[in-house]
Amino acid sequence: MTAIVRGARFFYLLWGGMLLGTLAANNRIRLPELAWRWPWVAQAVRSPWGRGLLLGIAAAMALGALAEVWEMADRILARFTHDPERHP
Repeated sequence: MTAIVRGARFFYLLWGGMLLGTLAANNRIRLPELAWRWPWVAQAVRSPWGRGLLLGIAAAMALGALAEVWEMADRILARFTHDPERHP
């Protein structure tokens, strides 16, 4: 069960980070109508600083995906090598 949850988290982080990074890098951020009720929030997100912040969040998501796949590989290798001190 943990492998399924970790796999789903990995794909979510990887896909979300790639999508957010691509949208921010190409300046294709589309905000919902609710965000335009406060124009200063919408303008802050669409500014270069906001795009940089979104790129940073995308990078953090990609690093999170890397950590998830690293942990999954570690668990799989520990299970196959029958390492008693690393086996959960």
